This record gives sequence, structure tokens and C-alpha cells, in this order.
Amino acid sequence: HYAPAARVRLLPASDLLQALDRPESCPDRLAVYSRTAAIGKAAASRARWRRAMPDDPGALARELFAVLREFDALGAGQIWIEQPPAGPEWEGVRDRLRRAAAASS
Repeated sequence: HYAPAARVRLLPASDLLQALDRPESCPDRLAVYSRTAAIGKAAASRARWRRAMPDDPGALARELFAVLREFDALGAGQIWIEQPPAGPEWEGVRDRLRRAAAASS
């Protein structure tokens, strides 16, 4: 388990997109990790750093902590992460993300 130094916010795709659409809600050193293309476009103009999340839960589980470490090393103040889809195949990823968000609060 990795506890990022940056504050982690885990958000549903619609909430993340809405937050990115409001410039006043975006911190200066924002990093975004998401799957949805619309979020990627919004993040490109608002976030300092953005990484695309894999569509495969196994691939995401393998790279998650490396991406969080990378954002920390770059100096991100906040990391906004799109919640992964519902379904049992994503449960392990959701658990890791919830732990990372709780540890950073």
C-alpha cells in the first residue's frame, strides 16, 4: 500500500468533469488520473499533469502506485482520480483507491 503525500480525491466521472469545468475549483498543482475521454480533454486544460487510466482492472492495479508516486515526485498538491467502473473485477482497484484517498486526508 502507498500513501501519497498529495491529497487524493476519488470522484465519480460526472463529478470529476464538473469540477474540471470550474477553473476556480482546480488547485495549481493538480494531477488527474482518469479513464473517460471527456475528462482527459478537460484535464488537459486545467490539470498540470494527467495520466490515462487503463481500461483493464489488472493493468490498472499494476500501475496504480507507480502513477501515484510519479505524481508525488512531480510535486502534485492534489490528485483527482476517476472512480473505476462498478463490478467485481474492479473491487481490488476500488479498495486500493479508497485506501490511498483515506491515507491522504
